[in-house]
Amino acid sequence: MSDGVAVLVLDRSPRNALTPGFADALVAALEACGRDPEVRAVVLTGAGGVFSVGADLSDGPDALGRLVDADGGDRPGYREPAGRVTAAMGRLDVPVVAALTGDAVGGGATVALGADLRLAATGTRVGFPFTRLGVSPEGASTHHLPRVVGPGRAADWLLSGRLVEAPEALAAGFLGAVHPPDDVLPAAREWAGEVARRTSPAAVAATRALLRAAPADPETAAAAESRTLVELVRGPDCAEGIAAFLERRAPRFAPRSVGGDP
Repeated sequence: MSDGVAVLVLDRSPRNALTPGFADALVAALEACGRDPEVRAVVLTGAGGVFSVGADLSDGPDALGRLVDADGGDRPGYREPAGRVTAAMGRLDVPVVAALTGDAVGGGATVALGADLRLAATGTRVGFPFTRLGVSPEGASTHHLPRVVGPGRAADWLLSGRLVEAPEALAAGFLGAVHPPDDVLPAAREWAGEVARRTSPAAVAATRALLRAAPADPETAAAAESRTLVELVRGPDCAEGIAAFLERRAPRFAPRSVGGDP
């Protein structure tokens, strides 16, 4: 970690496949970031020119069935591996930016969808091929994807299971930007670093919670925003932010609090 930005790298052969154990290790890493008051943003990327291709299907036609059985799929409240990762992202109070160094498919696309922002290398493809495998989407994809790309486009991507090229994903709003392969991770770090340097940890946490819980109707959203605004406007970060703006200097916000911190 440097300058408040933690970088987590998916690095597992083959092609960063998302096994239950690998997913649980990623959950543990995200939770460690959440407990570290020095972490202000997380960058999630992949090694080897790929982000993640999701489950490893090389073991044969019953690969997914055996994976779910071994993972305890019959347990009450079961969450599949990618769903556990996106849930861990949701519990953080710092933003997550996914730097897609290559294809994000299946569980890899689900994990990327759980991030707050996605940047990609040119040539990246995104796909939710679940229907082509005879299964349904995972990890709250049916909730998140319509909010990111709109219901019509989400229906296209989820029902067809087709691979989506980077230009289409960018135009749809799934991607925030597309960069040359060598530039995507530095761009993600730059965005995360700007958050770490320039924003109030308390305000970012509150805003992220509002975004993730945003209801369908604007009146309920406005009421939640008003309650949060009243709480924050009376705090020290608001006074510091305004003072920094007026004095044309970088703000000096209070450190991010975690766990039992006051």
